[in-house]
Amino acid sequence: MGIFKAAAGALGGALADQWLETIEPAQIDNTTLATYGTLVRKDDKRSSNRRRTEDVISNGSIIHVPENVFMLLVDGGKIISATDEPGYWQVDNSRAPSMFFKSDEGTELSGYQNTGRTSIQRPGGLVNTLKDSWERFKFGGTTPVKQQVFYINKQEIPNIRFGTKNPVPYTDRVLVPGRVVPCKVTSFGTYSIKVGDPLLFYTEVCSKVGKSNLVISDLAEQYINEFLMAYTTALAKLSMDMVMVSDIPIRTMELGKYMADVLDEEWLAQRGFYIQSVGIAGINFDEKTNELLEQYAKDSILMDPNARAARMTGSVAAGLEAAGSNEGGAMMGFAGIGMGMNAAGGVLPQNVYQSPQAPQSPQGNQNTNNSAATWTCDCGNKMQEDSKFCSKCGNKKPESNSWDCSCGKSAEGKFCSNCGSRKPDDGKWACSKCGNESEGNFCSKCGSKKA
Repeated sequence: MGIFKAAAGALGGALADQWLETIEPAQIDNTTLATYGTLVRKDDKRSSNRRRTEDVISNGSIIHVPENVFMLLVDGGKIISATDEPGYWQVDNSRAPSMFFKSDEGTELSGYQNTGRTSIQRPGGLVNTLKDSWERFKFGGTTPVKQQVFYINKQEIPNIRFGTKNPVPYTDRVLVPGRVVPCKVTSFGTYSIKVGDPLLFYTEVCSKVGKSNLVISDLAEQYINEFLMAYTTALAKLSMDMVMVSDIPIRTMELGKYMADVLDEEWLAQRGFYIQSVGIAGINFDEKTNELLEQYAKDSILMDPNARAARMTGSVAAGLEAAGSNEGGAMMGFAGIGMGMNAAGGVLPQNVYQSPQAPQSPQGNQNTNNSAATWTCDCGNKMQEDSKFCSKCGNKKPESNSWDCSCGKSAEGKFCSNCGSRKPDDGKWACSKCGNESEGNFCSKCGSKKA
């Protein structure tokens, strides 16, 4: 009975598989990486192809190839045909011959690899159908052939979410000159991938049996971990480029480029896909890093003299306002302000605007005081005391005949008007010939003897 059942199954299955099929992708959208083929209008009531054998594609069947999709025809686990040219693609190398399709005369499809037997001539017709029935009969009435159409999506697959579970260390080399500051960064966002080598992607990533569709959620957790590892490496690259931690949020495009550069070569060589783009939605810092940045901002403000003066002026104004409302009396409040100013070294707001100057030497102060003394020329112009001539009329500075008497009064002429004392002789005399004032017995200018 088993032999008759096998014979009936083999003949009935071979005849049922004579119908030609039309195959299209089961699902292709921007979330699908790969999918198997399915019959077009499978449940159409007008179709008579209802007893076909699954995973058998009759020779001459039509396969739809959409735009930006790579089609693979797999026979017994081996890729026998592949194309990414959109349109209709007709099968001409199937192990399932059909009476409705004839290939070129004399062409054969080789048999099983390890035996070389049971090769099939593909021209079609009843003879080859009977040969195929005989092969099925030897396997208990069912065909040993398993054929599949596989589609790989070549368009960009976006919106793959990522996020750091724990803060990622970041070394800031700019915040404190000459020192490295350890910080911590957290981030989240999305990235997109694109299949660049469909054959390698099918070989290394796609499921060969069982699951009909491969979607984004089926990506292994390892890929996400590798992506986060690239994120850490990219942060280290920003640190080596002397990027301050507070500037990371404005360098997201550069950060995404670093991440793509780190992973593209490895993923494309090992799995056939690469990162198309990276979108970082947000970058945050841990509590200690935020406190450090706030303190740095305060210190940066105090480095500006205008900002220092504005802050001190505001503090003084607030102090004056508080002094007016002091319960102990305004004078007590103002006294407190004075004590605070004394403690601050008498620094006033207007002095904060000035840049620090080097202290002047006592000699410099003395010269300043001397330069303040002036003398008045006959033309009315005032000149500094150390000037010998008037800058306006050119007259010589008048010589003073005043002298200090021993009684403490200033006198002019040869006698003091207060006590009548004679002006002390300083030993100088005027030459009668040249008028030069000299000391000693001879003129220092013409040599004349003192009269």
